[in-house]
Amino acid sequence: MKTHLLARLARSGARLTPVAFAAALLAACASAPSPPALQAVRSQANPADRAQRTITNFTPALRCMDDMMFRIGTRDVTLMMEELRDATQKVPVSARDMMTSAISDMTRRSRAVRLSVFGSDQQNLAQLLQQAQKSNVFSVVPEFNLRGTISQLDEEVKKNSSTFGLLTQRAFGVRFGTEVKFSVLGFDGAMVRTETMTLVPGVASKNTTVLVRRDASAGDGQARILNANTVFSFAAGRAEGTSQAARNMVELAAIELVGKLIRAPYWQCLGTSDGDSEVQREVEDWFVAMDEGERVVFLKERMRERRYYDGALDPIADPAFAAAIASYRQALDLAPNGTIDLAFFKRFIARSVPPGPLAPPRSRAAAAAARSGAAAAAPPVAVVSAAPQLPVPAVAEVPAPLPAPAPASPLQAFVVAGSDGRAELKVVSDAPGYIYCYARDPQQNAIRRIFPNRFARDPRVEVGRAITLPGPERFELSASHDFACVHAPREVYNDLPPPLRWGDFEDIRLPGFDEIRQQFTQASGLPVSLARAQRVTR
Repeated sequence: MKTHLLARLARSGARLTPVAFAAALLAACASAPSPPALQAVRSQANPADRAQRTITNFTPALRCMDDMMFRIGTRDVTLMMEELRDATQKVPVSARDMMTSAISDMTRRSRAVRLSVFGSDQQNLAQLLQQAQKSNVFSVVPEFNLRGTISQLDEEVKKNSSTFGLLTQRAFGVRFGTEVKFSVLGFDGAMVRTETMTLVPGVASKNTTVLVRRDASAGDGQARILNANTVFSFAAGRAEGTSQAARNMVELAAIELVGKLIRAPYWQCLGTSDGDSEVQREVEDWFVAMDEGERVVFLKERMRERRYYDGALDPIADPAFAAAIASYRQALDLAPNGTIDLAFFKRFIARSVPPGPLAPPRSRAAAAAARSGAAAAAPPVAVVSAAPQLPVPAVAEVPAPLPAPAPASPLQAFVVAGSDGRAELKVVSDAPGYIYCYARDPQQNAIRRIFPNRFARDPRVEVGRAITLPGPERFELSASHDFACVHAPREVYNDLPPPLRWGDFEDIRLPGFDEIRQQFTQASGLPVSLARAQRVTR
């Protein structure tokens, strides 16, 4: 650039004084650089590669857990999290943010686990609970608290080294060496009930990762060439990153903790066989830890999710429960008659079965199509009619039929407002079924599900038995809200669209109660009724 400028001045015939020549030279140097020069600078100053999403060995396992929880209808698992510390003070990572990302990836579709992240990292659990209660319109707190720490970093627990040397008598000597060092990084996590501040037995994760560092070197060689000494040394090393190992263990802990909490076969997402000794011991612990009544409730809930049972989640082994067990045993390729022993329990946990006889017809048809796959593989067949094409007479346009009116609701709902601004909702049904209750904030026009919830998970209602909200549970209802409940003769949760499957006390993206009833009706194909709560005085 400056060469061109000086050349133009020379061709113009202008006579430059030394001062003018220096000014022209400085002006030439201050001019804009050429595009190739800019590109060269940018290539050195900026990263050569584009930013990429972090993908670990457990990324597919997180998505697998999400699909599993969506399939079995897991909902309203509420967590909060303390600061995940580094007790070793040698792994400078944000384990809390890693856990947040892992749970986010694990709930993309199912929305089964809700993680509350708020407050300062230095606050203790009691302060976080108080803050959660004040920041929520229903004064609810998460049911569980997740705590953990990077608890172990043992450096160089094992070291292997080898050396090979070569020495000549006069001119040259060299030595080659290799060294391998092993370190151990550990992470521990557990679940705590926020109501009692007690540990949830068996819901823990403790894993270690072996880190390997490999070094290779060559040195200590001298050669005398023309009275000059030459000394050379070479070293190369490769080490597995502690930060990436910490991320892997945090994601593994997220899968383990949630899987153990909901008692789902999480090990299948990790590629572990059902026959693994640790898996067998895990399922056996679940079986032994439950008494007979708890076992019946657990089996009823899972069979109701899979459409083999329809009834209350009580500890009574009634005839309906026995018939559901017989049908489920046949789905597991077992004899219909048999006891609920450990062998049956292991197969019940690990094996998946098609939707049962209580599923809607389209759900059973979809499951059958997924199993066979024959229809998708067959080529399409074109049907040609041999009859001549006749003109179609014009037909007057018929208006679309009006939507069917909502059936008469068997529910009666009443809301009693107190002088302190709180409210109590009471619901009574004239027919057995399943109810879902919602509250609408008229100021924000936000609708949220208040029943079933994290404290009362069973939506089943029996004839003449009243449900009172909030009752003894740990949340509050506002007297300024409007309330309504829908009633369905069968459990329909697994058929609902995603907005209605999201967590309790969370905003629903629907404009009103009538739209909620329509979504229930369209998803289940059942007559779903709606009851708006009437306000009464004490």
